[in-house]
Amino acid sequence: MRNTAAREIQTYCEKNQDGFLIAGDAGFGVWEDFRQKTPSQYINTGINEQATIGLAAGMALSGHKVFYYNIIPFVLMRCYEQVRVDICYANLPVVLVGIGSGITYAPSGMTHYSVEDIALAKTMPNLNIISPSDPVQVKKAISYAIESKNPTYIRISRSGEPTLFEENIDITKPTYLKDGTKKAIVFHGSIVDEVLKASDSLEDIAIISFALISPLDADETKTILEKYDEVYVVEEHFEDGGLGTILSDFAMKNKIDANIHKIAIENHYIHKIGSCNYLRAEFGIDAESIIKRVKNG
Repeated sequence: MRNTAAREIQTYCEKNQDGFLIAGDAGFGVWEDFRQKTPSQYINTGINEQATIGLAAGMALSGHKVFYYNIIPFVLMRCYEQVRVDICYANLPVVLVGIGSGITYAPSGMTHYSVEDIALAKTMPNLNIISPSDPVQVKKAISYAIESKNPTYIRISRSGEPTLFEENIDITKPTYLKDGTKKAIVFHGSIVDEVLKASDSLEDIAIISFALISPLDADETKTILEKYDEVYVVEEHFEDGGLGTILSDFAMKNKIDANIHKIAIENHYIHKIGSCNYLRAEFGIDAESIIKRVKNG
């Protein structure tokens, strides 16, 4: 997915001189071709995240389309105040591309994990939040961000992922990978591989991707929550503040009697070290855990 994002950004910048990529001392291999072909539109600000966001905001105010690429903790967390004030308060259409969603940077540890980023992003009005699960959704996410008049945060996992969706999908709406009648699994982002493994052992379960987390498509979301007796929200994110919380809040505000179950990481600082697969099993978000939760209710 990283390479797809890079290609889409490079294509835009090659066609539009207003486009600029800012990479905070990250992704050198990913951006090598970009630096060779459009060197004047590439800026490496180094390890200087707060100032980098200020630079991105200033360039956007000057009429440039700015893409900022870095590991997620250095896109949202270290520079939260600057994203909040410089970009979101001013409602500047900067595109924030964060790498390493969830625990896909395992075993680098808590400093590199992004298990609370959606909760942080959701506190900032005007900020679009997109969590794609395959290269097609990444392509659609970049296009959506380019066209949007608002700032956009796109969270991408670290590894290469297979193509799952058709090119003609509408990223603004939930996308079905599998139909079902009474139960549904809703997911986003890198956990898609565990969800698909689980779905092979689950009968009559709808599998639904929510790539665009904010803003939600109200009509489609309402339909899903009213249609299914049980909705299981699987995400590589903390239980509190992720898509499960967003859907629960949506149901409450719209007076929908929905049974929403969160299959996510319990809110705690992660001290265990191991591979992504090991940690998923430990935190109950691997395929086997998903199967047990859905079957047992």
